[in-house]
Amino acid sequence: MMINSNNKDSQSRVFTDFLTGHNTLRRNLHLLRLLESPPCRRCAAEEETAAHIICECEALASPRHAYLGSSFLETEHVKSICHMEL
Repeated sequence: MMINSNNKDSQSRVFTDFLTGHNTLRRNLHLLRLLESPPCRRCAAEEETAAHIICECEALASPRHAYLGSSFLETEHVKSICHMEL
């Protein structure tokens, strides 16, 4: 089975952009003065940041549980998942 390296590189870039804040999440767009306010598009309860999406957003609790095994995560747990994958 041949792995498409372009697809893997693209996924790595998106993941890195997401974690470093170089992304199109509303908090970043707000800091760049491209949006007036940064609330989450899904729940509107908090700023839309990578940490909010990965760990806290109630609207994403079900898919988070399906993919990561828990509805809500601590940032330290996410860091350990990232290090295991590297």
